[in-house]
This record gives sequence, structure tokens and C-alpha cells, in this order.
Amino acid sequence: MRGGFIARYAVIGLGKIGTAIAKALIKTGVNARDIAGSVRSEHGLKRAQVELPSVYVTLSNREIVKDAEVVVLAVKPRQVIDVINDVAELLDENKLMISVVAGLSTKILGNLTKARVIRAMPNISILEGSGVTAVSRGPRATDSDIEFTCGLFNSVGKCYIVNEEHLNAVTALSGSGPAYVAMIVEALWEAGILVGLPSDLAWSLSIDVIESGAKLLNSRKPWEIISDVATPGGVTISGIKFAEERGLKGLLMGIIESAYRRSMDVQKIIEDTIEANMGKLKK
Repeated sequence: MRGGFIARYAVIGLGKIGTAIAKALIKTGVNARDIAGSVRSEHGLKRAQVELPSVYVTLSNREIVKDAEVVVLAVKPRQVIDVINDVAELLDENKLMISVVAGLSTKILGNLTKARVIRAMPNISILEGSGVTAVSRGPRATDSDIEFTCGLFNSVGKCYIVNEEHLNAVTALSGSGPAYVAMIVEALWEAGILVGLPSDLAWSLSIDVIESGAKLLNSRKPWEIISDVATPGGVTISGIKFAEERGLKGLLMGIIESAYRRSMDVQKIIEDTIEANMGKLKK
């Protein structure tokens, strides 16, 4: 690469999340020229070269993995077999592999490669530097590997170290969470219009109230905020009564529970598919 240049960090799959992780590496102090990434198409190549001008980008996974010390696996689940088949022999115990592939356990990755494995579940908010990421230790991973990985994701938000058994629940809550928050904000915006606010004002107020409410929750419990805001016979308590009558909290809990069950189903499908195709991997 680049006339013999060796990249220490390889990102397989420079999509939205992979690109954000490459930027996070740079944010932690890694020289952009020590990073290489791969894409699947010429279109992706041109896009990545614009977004990451100092990062080496190629169509070859093997090229970037060969000499890397840290390999980030950021492809879609259906692409895992082809990618691992291509690079498994290069993923030895000297390499740390950080997988952000949803539904793919460290056990499977540990069986497919000899690398030190860590699984991470970031949410889309890492694109704005305010992500929430859960990290789980996999086969052969060391304390230093965990420290490095959390440092990486802390540079674009917050990192939590969790047992892998909780990652499907994490996916349902914080992984999918930005979509639920977006739905709530959209509902607030439309409600503002419904009660007569100009659209742009309703939109700004809806975003601001979510942000300000989240800041209050850093120091106060929900019921404390409700107690401060709701006055006897007042406006807020009337709205709370309506929400309770319509089962708002139960609805939100049901959303998370449904997403969790689907996450469990997806993991089983992905891992069953991979196990059924493991015979295709190069020995």
C-alpha cells in the first residue's frame, strides 16, 4: 500500500458506521495515514476518499488486513462469510478484531479466526459524536484491548462495558433508541402544529425540550422532575393523566421488548446461516 506503507488500523466496510469509526480513530490521536479502509464498489471508493482524504481506501480486504494490528469489522451480517473467507488466515492472535456486526457473537468470530475478539454495539449517534456504545470481551481479548476499544468509542460519545448476554437488549434500547426518539420528536412537532404553533417554532421547541429534559435527568429522577413541573389541577398533570389512560409507558416498554425479541431472532438467523456455511471457509 502506498509504495510499501503499512496501515496499523484496518476498517473493513467504510459505510456510515465504519467511516465514523475511522474518524474516531483520528480523533483519539491516530495519524490518518496509519488507517486503511475497504469498500465494495468504485462508487464507495470515491465517496470514502472524499470523506477520509488522508486514509488509504481500497476494494481489497486482504490488502488492508495483512499488516494491521487492529481490524474493525463493519460489514452487513450477510457479508460476513465472504469477508471472513477472504481474510481469516490473516487474522491471527497478534491482531485485535473489533466487530460491530449486529447479531454476530464473539464465540462465532472466535471460532472463525485466531484474532483477539471484541464485539461492540454503537448507535447511529456516533456520527455526531454523541453515540452510545456497549462493548463486550470475546475470545482471547485482553484488558488492554478493552481499554483501547472503549477509548475509541468514548471519543465519539459514551462507552459501556457489558456482558455479551446483554447485547441484544442493548441493541433494542440504545442501538435502536435514536429512531424511537426521532418518532417522539416528530410527534411533539406535529402536536405543536395541531395546537396552533408555526411549524418551524414547533420543530425547534420539540428538539429543545428533548435536549433540556435529558440534561435534567443527569441530576434528577423522572418522578422528581414530574413533581417539580406538575401543579395541582394544572396543565401538566392533565397531560400526564391522558398519557397514563392511553398507556404511554406500557407502549414504550412494548416497543423495546418487541425490538429485543426481534434482535434475538436475527442473531439466531445470522448465526445459523454462518454455521451452515462454515464448510465453505478456507481451511
